[in-house]
Amino acid sequence: MADKLISKDNIQDFLKALETKYTVVAPVKRGDAPAEFRELEAGDAPILDGSKAMMTPKDYLLPRYEVLVKIDTAGGSTSVETPLPEDKPRVMLGAWLPDAQAIQVLDRVFLDKKFVDPYYSRRRENLTVVAVIPAEMRWSWFCGSVDDVEQWKANVDAVMYDLGDKFYFEAISEKGAALAEGFDDAAESDTIAKNVLWERFKSTGVLPFAGKALYENLAWDDPIWEEIARKCIACGMCSFMCPSCSCFDIQDETRGTCVERYRCRDTCQFEDFTLMGHGHNPRTTQVPRSRQRLMHKFMYQHQQFGVVGCTGCGRCVELCPVNVDIREVLTKMCSEKVEQPAEN
Repeated sequence: MADKLISKDNIQDFLKALETKYTVVAPVKRGDAPAEFRELEAGDAPILDGSKAMMTPKDYLLPRYEVLVKIDTAGGSTSVETPLPEDKPRVMLGAWLPDAQAIQVLDRVFLDKKFVDPYYSRRRENLTVVAVIPAEMRWSWFCGSVDDVEQWKANVDAVMYDLGDKFYFEAISEKGAALAEGFDDAAESDTIAKNVLWERFKSTGVLPFAGKALYENLAWDDPIWEEIARKCIACGMCSFMCPSCSCFDIQDETRGTCVERYRCRDTCQFEDFTLMGHGHNPRTTQVPRSRQRLMHKFMYQHQQFGVVGCTGCGRCVELCPVNVDIREVLTKMCSEKVEQPAEN
């Protein structure tokens, strides 16, 4: 599979060619708000170079609000509707590589062998993912500190590297290669420029805990949970803006003769997330909630799925209103020796 070059002057031709075969999903500007992933419509100017702040692809694959079932008893009869998303081939462009890797985490949750979520799978199973490496890395990224990013490329179909006036299109899969057919092959000088950009991405935000098995450095009774909890205001920003957090709630709402059961975003950082029907709540304070979030990402998900739940996208670093910096937390944890329980 030969790598290709796509001039930015020819991006509209590239998009038009894709739209003849696929529904194209990409981040689109929303005024002063971060760009949002959605299906492109006529006149849209998607952000494909990864240069702007953006919501996560999760918001497309797992919407913040989604109706699961509608039950209507109008006229004395009962009708039940399950509004599943349309099953159609889609191409997702413009996702940062850490966001594309986060889709792998979501897949482990919603496409598990024991249970497949039909709503998520309809959007995901015919999806071709093209990630992007921007010309300038975000100051908050620490991707290379949480995982081996070389392995991430195997999980996407292609990667677009921003080389200024053009994109270097690196096909990873046959599906990815088919997207750029007809464009010029990359020259050796372009490949060198691409490799320089890739090395810059790999070295961005490399911190003292890079290369360490973080799940071996988290301790249940570490005093750092108390430190975080004293600052945290449980706003949920870190979870809602995380590309891999998957917590949701299910509610029923009645409108006249119709009942809608819908799924909406939730987070383990909210007080009532673990509130049980009989009134008991096993996490009544912020300390166990703060601990749950990080141990779930770096220990529990690794134990359960073999993947790290954090991809170092840095949104929680940029957006936390009380400046809880997960990078500082992990650095401190990995600098302290974890006492292992004695063997019997």
